[in-house]
Amino acid sequence: MSMPRLTVRPSVPSEFGTVLPVCVEAFADEAVSAWVEPDAERRQEHTRELFEPSLRAAVEAGQLVAAFLGDDPVAASVWVDLPGAPPDPDLPEDDRQAARRLAAVLSATGTRHPDVPHVYLSAMAALPRRRGLGAGTAILRYGLEHARGLSLPVYLEASTPRNRKLYARHGFEDHGAPIRLPEGGPTLQPMWHSAAV
Repeated sequence: MSMPRLTVRPSVPSEFGTVLPVCVEAFADEAVSAWVEPDAERRQEHTRELFEPSLRAAVEAGQLVAAFLGDDPVAASVWVDLPGAPPDPDLPEDDRQAARRLAAVLSATGTRHPDVPHVYLSAMAALPRRRGLGAGTAILRYGLEHARGLSLPVYLEASTPRNRKLYARHGFEDHGAPIRLPEGGPTLQPMWHSAAV
């Protein structure tokens, strides 16, 4: 029996209940999420709590792009078309460590966005058990083609050396100095792809 084909497309609102758990599991395993909530037992719960509203908005706007193996989502990403630097984020008013650290991430990354119109790849991750299938590559190809159709460059922040290598293989270049998160957090590397510009 052959393996189902990997396809990439925007998620639709009727799929939100299916893609949300995939986003939570995949994103909770990433370097920034692990720093925002160091307690592995609570990380998925807090990731869902902190990101569910923005993920719902991304699906509604057609900005959550997922890779599907057959009918099952295995990876997800969020691509946002921005006219320039993003508006100041709505920071959580919660004083828990996770909310404070999320606010630190949003503040540090928000100040580094390019002032020109661009597509922002704000998040991309695959389910841990589904890594190595080429979902990240397929999502990047899809997103870069979308950006070319808009004649826009793409900006992102790589959160690990492995991610940075993946993005570099697809034509991204370092864009300024690294962003060092406080309290021993990961170092993020801003990257830029000229796409069709």
